[in-house]
Amino acid sequence: VDANVCDPIASERKMSSGYGLRGGIGRCYPFFAEYKECMKKELSPTGFVCWPLREDYFECLHSKREWDMVREVQEEEKKQAAAKATGDGGGGH
Repeated sequence: VDANVCDPIASERKMSSGYGLRGGIGRCYPFFAEYKECMKKELSPTGFVCWPLREDYFECLHSKREWDMVREVQEEEKKQAAAKATGDGGGGH
């Protein structure tokens, strides 16, 4: 196990430069920079205070919450279309 994985300051040295593929600032670098600054000041070993910033950074990288929301909307649209087709009014409520 790499000891730097749990050490945000040590892992900072391994992070990208912040530049995107086309030379500008990477789309998620501002989120990373904000999280990094918070971790520099964090007193708790758990990183609890900076957790929301970490979540925002990971959301920028992976869009998990966005895709979850898209799936929920699509499922609800399917339910409403099926209800409309069967004539029970639908509405999802």
